[in-house]
Amino acid sequence: MDKSAKSKMVNDLENRLDDFFGGEAKAPAAPPTAQYSIEKLKSAVLSIDWEITDQCLTELITETEALLPHFEEDPITHALLRMLRALARYIRKRKAQSHQDAIKRVMSVFTSFETLANDKQMDEQQKKKIVAREIQAFKKLKEQVEGQGAAAAGRGGKPTTDLSALLEHQQFKQVMNAVEERINAEVKALKVQVQTLQKELDSLRKA
Repeated sequence: MDKSAKSKMVNDLENRLDDFFGGEAKAPAAPPTAQYSIEKLKSAVLSIDWEITDQCLTELITETEALLPHFEEDPITHALLRMLRALARYIRKRKAQSHQDAIKRVMSVFTSFETLANDKQMDEQQKKKIVAREIQAFKKLKEQVEGQGAAAAGRGGKPTTDLSALLEHQQFKQVMNAVEERINAEVKALKVQVQTLQKELDSLRKA
């Protein structure tokens, strides 16, 4: 291998290693037809912060569903949209009987979604931290709702199981599993690729 070719290969490998070790990850370019806006969703979220009505909640669900197809290839952001839709459906169904923290969770999940959707340069590790925080809070709310349902059943009332049913929906569970599986697979693949690249780079430098 001549000197210039060897130098080019070393530079290419070093650049790839830089990407693996925290270089700016560039998001894949969206197809020209995949245009979307989150302004209508933001407006719907802000509306329920002022007044909780069926119309506002229906609009929130509609706008969330309109955005879901645009994030199918991004399971982390997609999971946030599913959480937002589940919360909106739960609040619309339970009205005044919904858990007092449900609206707070809507605001938090939307803020996290907006951050991920707008910051194209955010690295995957930070995205995972954000969605992991929301998932934990989401699960905590589910447990609290289930606790309310158990207490209501003990008093002879109707158990509050609506949110639990939404959270246990098969499609949502599949998205959560997909997030975890993708994260685990990426970490495993990353380790293998980095080790391989490092060996190739060491070999070229010694040649």
